[in-house]
Amino acid sequence: MTHFDPAALDTIEFPQLIALDIDGTLVPQDGVIRHRVIEAIKAVQDRGVEVVLATGRSLSTTSPIARAARLDGWLVCSNGAILATVEPETVIEAVTFKPKDFIDQMLPLIPNAIYSVEDAWGVLNTNVAFRGGPLGMAVREMPLELIRELDAARLVVRSEDHLEEGLGHIVEALGLHEVQFGVAKVAWLDIGPKDLNKAYMLGQLCTRLDLNPTRTIAIGDGDNDIRMLEWAGLGVAMGTASDEVRKYANAITHEEPGVGVAEVLEAVANRAN
Repeated sequence: MTHFDPAALDTIEFPQLIALDIDGTLVPQDGVIRHRVIEAIKAVQDRGVEVVLATGRSLSTTSPIARAARLDGWLVCSNGAILATVEPETVIEAVTFKPKDFIDQMLPLIPNAIYSVEDAWGVLNTNVAFRGGPLGMAVREMPLELIRELDAARLVVRSEDHLEEGLGHIVEALGLHEVQFGVAKVAWLDIGPKDLNKAYMLGQLCTRLDLNPTRTIAIGDGDNDIRMLEWAGLGVAMGTASDEVRKYANAITHEEPGVGVAEVLEAVANRAN
């Protein structure tokens, strides 16, 4: 069992900002934030640290987690496409793109796929409706001709015909930045603008708040956390992270979601400025 070593904090000045991934980092599969984590968040906030959720989730599915954690500040959603606030729930900055060309290129290769565009507010506009969407997102069905013209925070493609081989080879051929993962019995693909990631929008937030990026901590467990871990003054990988993710981290924390975060935050709260 791994535990966070507080000595890792000696490598940076007292942090001004801590960025937390959600799934597999802040919360386990049941989605419940542990009381210990809520107390640890409050403890670092009382020390003047900005705590930011940085997630692949949409704004609509991130806000409830933020409120449960008693956070009312900044959110980085949709893998860096959206910068928002919790109270009031407002999109401050959105990096969007037109999905038309991408859809047109993929249609001949995967004609039976479901094509969905997530907008800045986290509504999933799709050509074939499905219950609840990922993590309970709102779903709105509309013709593909209209979906092609929307402003997309990301394009989501589902294909039951590609369970074995996945969809990565198709996106690589198109030269797009992508994150691929499976949901239920489908191959599921997220597509966003090249070079857009959590680190980009966290950098934008630091500029906006006049914070020093070297005085930041990022905690995450997945491939979409790699750039954030690399960017932060101190990148902390969860104990469950793959060897590839660990390569970009400066420290490792406890394997259990929530517990690993609490160990880092408690160490920060107990550290002298």
